[in-house]
Amino acid sequence: MKQILVATDFSPHAQKALDRAVSLATEHRAALEILHVVTPSSVDALCDFLPDPRHVVEEKLVNSFFSQLYDFVDRLEPKPPVTIQPRVRVAEVVPGIIESAEACDADLVVIGSHGEHTANALFVGTTAENVLAGGTRPVLIVKQEAAGPYGKIGIPVDFTAKSAATIRLAAELAPDATTCLLHAFQVPNPGHLRRLGVPEAQIRHYRTELYEHATREIDKLAAALQDGRISRVVELDYPSAMILRWTETLHFDLVAMGKHGGRLGSVIRYVLHNSVCDVLIA
Repeated sequence: MKQILVATDFSPHAQKALDRAVSLATEHRAALEILHVVTPSSVDALCDFLPDPRHVVEEKLVNSFFSQLYDFVDRLEPKPPVTIQPRVRVAEVVPGIIESAEACDADLVVIGSHGEHTANALFVGTTAENVLAGGTRPVLIVKQEAAGPYGKIGIPVDFTAKSAATIRLAAELAPDATTCLLHAFQVPNPGHLRRLGVPEAQIRHYRTELYEHATREIDKLAAALQDGRISRVVELDYPSAMILRWTETLHFDLVAMGKHGGRLGSVIRYVLHNSVCDVLIA
């Protein structure tokens, strides 16, 4: 991991993201870019209060945010042994973050779970989810204080190549953490099968086959990683419920999940909104 981008709007939740990004950059000796996006509407609003031409107002606003970013860097104690580059970009928030991540070739984008213009999880939907849907870079959504390096990671897996890539990314991000692989399976429409007259013994047999197949696959996945600290859990359950339950049971400080393409599935959205720990989406 060589380059990290963290987006901030100077809210308390964004401060958590800043602290985690500095911690990760220090751990990995990675360059860190701290980004604040100024929206055109913010410039327009300020023009109503200042007599200057629009380009002068924009310059003043950008410079004031640059000063805030440099103040943050100057206050860091101890001084991290990494390059930190403040950046202010005039753009809409989501495109500004995505374009900045591409411009600096970020290995990781770090975002807080809430923004300054919301008091609830709506920020997840308006910023983090849209960055995830529109961008190609891994995104870390920070919810907790950065008390130290990540120590316990939960990784839901579906045995695709994306699952393997997510496991590798989590191991790179937190090489000293213990990892628990999670897989939830379901018997499709068991109630409907019963109504159609399928014997209960046959449904139980099908459930056992699904469990044994998942167990073999997750064992193979764990064995390929050659890491004795990896545990695994296979359960008959809904994936989102299983993830949150084991997060609480094992006290994960990070859940890492893989997304398929640009669309975010319902499980990822549910975990983003309801998880108490940080969430990494690759």
